[in-house]
Amino acid sequence: MLNFIPLMTPSKTFNLNVKDISFINDIQSMAVVGPSKKRNFFFLRNHQENFKGDLYAVHSKVKEIPNFPVANVYSSIKDIPGKVDFAFITVPALQVLDVIDDCVEKGVKLVNIFTAEFSDAGTKDGRRLEKEIIECAQNKVRILGPNGMGIFYPKLGIAWRSKFPTTPGNIGFIGQSGGVCNIAIYTAKEMDIHFSKVFSFGNGADLDFIDILHFFSNDDETDLILCYLEGIKENRGADLRQVLVDNKKPIVVLKGGKSESGALAARTHTASLSGNTQIWNSIFKQHNLIEVETLEQLMHTARLIDFYGINDLQNIAVFSLSGGYGVILVDLIEKFRMNVPQFSPKIQEQLDKKFIIRGTSSKNPLDVAAQLFYSQSIKEIIDLALSDEKIDALIMDLPSWYFDPGYSITPAENFEVNMLEALYLGHKHNKPLIPILERAHRPEESYRISRLLAKKRVPVFGDPLEFIPLLPKITNYKRKLKS
Repeated sequence: MLNFIPLMTPSKTFNLNVKDISFINDIQSMAVVGPSKKRNFFFLRNHQENFKGDLYAVHSKVKEIPNFPVANVYSSIKDIPGKVDFAFITVPALQVLDVIDDCVEKGVKLVNIFTAEFSDAGTKDGRRLEKEIIECAQNKVRILGPNGMGIFYPKLGIAWRSKFPTTPGNIGFIGQSGGVCNIAIYTAKEMDIHFSKVFSFGNGADLDFIDILHFFSNDDETDLILCYLEGIKENRGADLRQVLVDNKKPIVVLKGGKSESGALAARTHTASLSGNTQIWNSIFKQHNLIEVETLEQLMHTARLIDFYGINDLQNIAVFSLSGGYGVILVDLIEKFRMNVPQFSPKIQEQLDKKFIIRGTSSKNPLDVAAQLFYSQSIKEIIDLALSDEKIDALIMDLPSWYFDPGYSITPAENFEVNMLEALYLGHKHNKPLIPILERAHRPEESYRISRLLAKKRVPVFGDPLEFIPLLPKITNYKRKLKS
């Protein structure tokens, strides 16, 4: 178990034991084995919608499937005349062994076993059957699962659900839980961040977390790696450490099973050995992984990095419409060991000239109050604040109701256009500009503005605690890279 892994880094002569799955980038054909008529051929339909290669259905009894080419329906995968690169297996557990045997004979490169009730069942028979499947594969067929959703690969149109996004991106995701992967994929769609590939590997009987992490570390289509990890197999700790030593990409990890009850649940869920929390903490720290506590934090961290890159975010400018809310933000920023410094004298002098309304403050935290409605000057204020070399990022309080023309005291001015342009200025200065858009009062307006900004790669949050605790994690990663 991981508890017994020594803390030192593996030697340069260490013989890394990982499986090569680089062929995944060139999957051209696939078969869904055992599509269920009762579920309206669910997994076949989902892949039929977007898969860009040759798609086949394999069923021992079904000869025709509505709205699917009859010429592509076969009783055995061995009967398919062309090659089959990938098989998605949904037959009952006791039939899986025969299907794997056929896949070996056919020369299939990769299978995903969606079926559960193997080692995840916690029974002697389940563990025995899983072992027999691996032995049957003879290292000729690589296996995802059992008890996993497989691979989501938008570039090739491989998707276990029909409504998954189709735009490929540069973020890889590794998850032992299919449900967690589903949430991540749908959340990413709303955030306008995009995955290169997502792996749900379930029990990890053959391909496991370490194999997939090694693949992503060397995948030209992936720049950032996200992980939901419950545990690893016995005797794989040294391989994990070597993969982390060799990796050059940022990894953000959510570790499940850290509590005693969570570890028990993980073992029931995917038969994973969660290991000792202190050992995991040591691994994450030694190898500069960004660890988060929730799935939401995992996705928010990905969005911040994807939109703005890896930055040292120690010194923060605060822009608020309320002096009180500015105080709240300053307290939170300093609670998480960041600073709210005063602007440099030259920038401060220029900012003083931009504030034309009484009751405002041109110092950090900036309190703009009613001057917000003079949105052209707001653009100039934000531009100046971000141009200061002392400032690493700007956090902006912006309630959504201000985008309602009924609130404006300057109706002739195009508030929304000017304000959106102001919010894009972070990219001009290569510094994060992060707006907090209040959602409760006008949720539909908040959603509309959030979507507009996401298209321009500006991350929007509704609560400062969604992102402020994440900024020091990104900073720490950046600083360790330098050292």
